[in-house]
Amino acid sequence: MFDRHSIQLKLAGSTFLLLAFTVCSLIVLTNAQMETAFGDYIALHLAVMDHGPAETMFIHSVHQSLWWVGLFFILMGLIITSVLAAGITRPLRRLTKAAAAVERGHFNQRVPVGSRDEVGQLATVFNRMAAKLSQNEQAQRDFFASITHELRTPLAVLQGTLENMTTGVTEPTPERLFAMQEEVMRLNRLVTDLRDLSLAAVHELRLHLRLTDLGQLARQSAMLIQPLLDERAQQLQCQIPAHLTMLPLDADRMRQVIGNLLVNASRHSGDGSHICLTVNEQPDCIELCVANDGPCIPAEELPHIFEKFYQSQSAQGAADSQRGSGLGLALAQQYVAIHHGTISATSTPEDGTAFTVRLPKS
Repeated sequence: MFDRHSIQLKLAGSTFLLLAFTVCSLIVLTNAQMETAFGDYIALHLAVMDHGPAETMFIHSVHQSLWWVGLFFILMGLIITSVLAAGITRPLRRLTKAAAAVERGHFNQRVPVGSRDEVGQLATVFNRMAAKLSQNEQAQRDFFASITHELRTPLAVLQGTLENMTTGVTEPTPERLFAMQEEVMRLNRLVTDLRDLSLAAVHELRLHLRLTDLGQLARQSAMLIQPLLDERAQQLQCQIPAHLTMLPLDADRMRQVIGNLLVNASRHSGDGSHICLTVNEQPDCIELCVANDGPCIPAEELPHIFEKFYQSQSAQGAADSQRGSGLGLALAQQYVAIHHGTISATSTPEDGTAFTVRLPKS
């Protein structure tokens, strides 16, 4: 049974009706024209005004033949239009079926692309959309799995410590309470970072912009991180001009970007290593670069270092005190992006690793 609302039925029906109307009109016009012309021929050559039985039979047979020929072409047209309509709508039916599967959450659906027309272009766009949805679903699963992993350990530590304290197994000393406070503060930072990431991803993170000297922010960040560097005997070299073009920036966000880059450089460099913080003014932007002489990041890991919760192989093998949450670079990328800037990373065994932030002047 055909659905009366289907495109196939509408397309085949409208084409068939047009063909049938055209054929019938041609037959009627041909019959009338042929009968008039035949009467004129008889009157001219035979000098007879009325048709005899033979002439009448001839005209009737011609009329009948034309109607049979017309019926044949109408039937052929019905078959051909049905086949063509089915061929045109078959990809649409596949798309409908695949779209219904995607609606149920099966994002691995793909449809064959058999043409380059509008339907083929639609199938291509659908395949790209399904692939993107599948990637987003996998990323969402990984994201929640990473959140669960990041939250489970500190929560388990806090729960176990509190249970021991309440049962009298462990004495609530100031040192233990301070360690618990640090864990709570780390969880609070993690939740705040996750909130900022989600807001930035949908362009709803509010910025408090004011004209700011990026060089001054860099110097302040360097001063704040200096105690961390002193603990590991690391040297920080700053190359920052005294005067730079003022940029409309959210100072707190950009200070966090610079701090994340400096902490990363310290964390992934050895004791006694060198870190370089430079700020340069270009004709169309201001560049900030944080470089270190630590281990090289493998080329296959570079495209992933700005992903949420991504940990490089070297970071995974580091001690817990030297490991971050995996959100620092993801946050830096989002904060730079909402300032209409870019952030990139390069890493070679000879020159070490460098992160470069470019903020446009306009």
